[in-house]
Amino acid sequence: MMNTPYPFTASVEQCLRQLTGIVSPTMNEASMRAFLSERLSAFGLKVESDILGNLHASNGVTQGRQIALMAHIDTVALQISSILPNGMCTLRYIGLRPHVALGQPMKVVTANGIVDGVIGFDTTSQYGQPKGLVEEDLWLDLGVSSAAETRQLVEIGDTAVLAPRFEIMNDKYLCGTGLDDRVGVLVMLETARLLMEQQLPVGLHFYGTAQEEVGLRGVKTAISGHEPEVCFVLDVDYATDMPAAHENQSGRLALGQGVGVHVKADNNPVLRELACRLAREHDIPYQKSIGRNVYGGTDAAVAQICGEGIATMNVNIPCRYMHSPVEMCHANDVAAAVNMLVETISFLALNPCDLRP
Repeated sequence: MMNTPYPFTASVEQCLRQLTGIVSPTMNEASMRAFLSERLSAFGLKVESDILGNLHASNGVTQGRQIALMAHIDTVALQISSILPNGMCTLRYIGLRPHVALGQPMKVVTANGIVDGVIGFDTTSQYGQPKGLVEEDLWLDLGVSSAAETRQLVEIGDTAVLAPRFEIMNDKYLCGTGLDDRVGVLVMLETARLLMEQQLPVGLHFYGTAQEEVGLRGVKTAISGHEPEVCFVLDVDYATDMPAAHENQSGRLALGQGVGVHVKADNNPVLRELACRLAREHDIPYQKSIGRNVYGGTDAAVAQICGEGIATMNVNIPCRYMHSPVEMCHANDVAAAVNMLVETISFLALNPCDLRP
């Protein structure tokens, strides 16, 4: 157990700033995988990767309960589908929507490095306004005038992400590109650091999953061969504390009010109530919500049914403006997530308990 609550310090802020600056589109997560490998290795963990691009780190303890933490390392993206004679590129959208991409600077991942671009649109047409846009109304502009020039820079199939940015508003509001799921990766890193300091008698596994944004594709391969008994999935969830929110559908989830906890089919009820009880005992703020659907949407949906079944739990950071150029989370919710995880995992390591519903 921790003697003092975990704080969101300047060094934690700097780590998140670094994470948001890493270009890691779905299907091309190598840069984030390299960053995590270095960080987790420094904690004394053994790190490996698999054929799908997932990262797995473990403390090597095979006795006792096997517990996993998981965060996805990809972000939503655009993919070049064709190159037009004037050098512009048409696009396939992977998690992004036209109205949030309008006029945005982009970073294209190519075989020769990162190429800058911008999303172009016709300002003179009725589609010059965000409402009414369809995917065909936008294109990628690389600042060239011919297809030949474009082919010197990019290839069909290259992926692009929104140009990274990050700032903190009013000391606590975290505003940045790709907080889905950079903030989950941050929670995993900080929890790993604190757990490794405790040297608990438990097997610890940390997964950075690939291709989450294209159908939760990485998680099954990542877990294969390890099959932990418990898996905490660290991700963001849609905040509803704003105009036009749909609280009647998913429940209230507000920034700064604590870590989000799902009451859904793909979350183990015994594990969830244990974590909530420990949170109350240690004055850790949390919020229960039902999510947008009764199951699915995060890696928990796949992890839960791997092998003979895994006790899964979503640990969510409330997030405004998900899959947009600037997403918003709150530092207090990050701290609450880390505190809840450390207390719950410490308890599970030292207290045998049956997690079957």
